[in-house]
Amino acid sequence: MNTLMKKGVLLYTSYRGYSGGKYSVPTDEELKNLLDVTDEILLIPIATFNRYTDRNGNEVEVVTREIIDSMTEDMVGDPTRLETIKKEYHATADKILAGNYHIKDYIDDANSYAERLVAIKPDVKLWFSVPHSECWHALTHLFASPWADTVDLIKNTVRADIWDNNVQGIYFAGEDIITAGYTRFDNDKPEEDFNNPIVKAMRAVSDRVRSFGKNCLWIPYYHEAASSSKNLGYVVNLTNIFDTVIIQPSFFFNSARVDEIEIVSNCVRKQAVVDINGNIIGGKKVSNSEIGFEMEIDEQFYDREGYPERYYAYEKGFGEFVGVRPTAYYAGAPETLIKTLPIIDKFYKK
Repeated sequence: MNTLMKKGVLLYTSYRGYSGGKYSVPTDEELKNLLDVTDEILLIPIATFNRYTDRNGNEVEVVTREIIDSMTEDMVGDPTRLETIKKEYHATADKILAGNYHIKDYIDDANSYAERLVAIKPDVKLWFSVPHSECWHALTHLFASPWADTVDLIKNTVRADIWDNNVQGIYFAGEDIITAGYTRFDNDKPEEDFNNPIVKAMRAVSDRVRSFGKNCLWIPYYHEAASSSKNLGYVVNLTNIFDTVIIQPSFFFNSARVDEIEIVSNCVRKQAVVDINGNIIGGKKVSNSEIGFEMEIDEQFYDREGYPERYYAYEKGFGEFVGVRPTAYYAGAPETLIKTLPIIDKFYKK
């Protein structure tokens, strides 16, 4: 039976940028130490993987410069910004197309982790990921089919026993639903995925994940002043795209977001995404999505003034939910995750 992520950690793998370098890989002893703290591991990519092999065996680049140039006014939220958006998308394309990463690279790297983790702890719970589309918001619908097929590729790459017994679900790696002129978002049309290209990709991934009886996980960030937080409320409250939604407060990284821990705590308490005043976004919660919180820490905890206090605000704000609602730890790169295990262990044993 697949479970929700109640005491998870984010283990970053594969490329850490677009120059070919990859994240460090923990030793078996370090992985054993990790599994002594929690047996729920999310294998997460950070880069955009723009190359895929389709069902017919053809190599495909999802976004090309020609596709960016061919964008039309009806594809963006604010038609007057079309040419500016094209320029921005070309700038993003510079690094992504230079990297030229294939999705199989992430799957192979994550699968290597999966086999090592299962060898250490046979009942470990694992989540694989579909990647994100960087800042190509208005073109995310082009990734819908490749990302859905990525779920198939993960299933076909992972050993059958690991897929059946250890893989709990798939994580949708995009962290927000940006509008701000880039995309449309029709609040009153949840049955049409709000006419939003990002939500359409989410739906395609979710449908494929559910077809295999697995859970679909999302970890968006909340910023009370951002339109994307209102959008996430509509998606989480009014659709069943995601089984589990773990919300990032982002306060550890931005002290101006001082209200976010309380807002996210309120979301978890009410099991609905709410605004700063506690009102349910969209007016009601009709979905079955279970809502949790992300703990956030990285190397700055050890060497920058004020960061320990920011982290301890998370412990205070979310302590009541430990082991009760979905939780995941972001701790930066693998070496920092290993370094922070005593801190994570202390919180998870509350």
